[in-house]
Amino acid sequence: METNPARSSTDIDGPSIRIAWKDEHSIQAIWSMTKEFEEDISRKFAIPFAELPFVLRLFDLTDRQEIREDGSDLYTDFDINHQSSEWILYGVTQGLSYCVDLGIRMVDGRFYSLSRSQMI
Repeated sequence: METNPARSSTDIDGPSIRIAWKDEHSIQAIWSMTKEFEEDISRKFAIPFAELPFVLRLFDLTDRQEIREDGSDLYTDFDINHQSSEWILYGVTQGLSYCVDLGIRMVDGRFYSLSRSQMI
């Protein structure tokens, strides 16, 4: 199995997220947020940080190489704990292309991306 080094988002103002292959069927996502960003995002959504519905959105970019946000993107959402700074994403296949958004998914389904990883 070939492993790729972790790739990181280039967001400067928001959280940083990077992903790497853990094994041929899982990807590890690691991110960090500053306290200032946590406070800003709480104010923006008018919801305490601990109550925000955080998700990792795993995009399969194998056949398209980019996220189009036109309703035809292939993705899977993973609900995550607000206290986490890493998560293992299962159900992937080595040899395919993926990227991950760290974001907030509201009850009505709206998704707000906070940061995007590089593609692996």
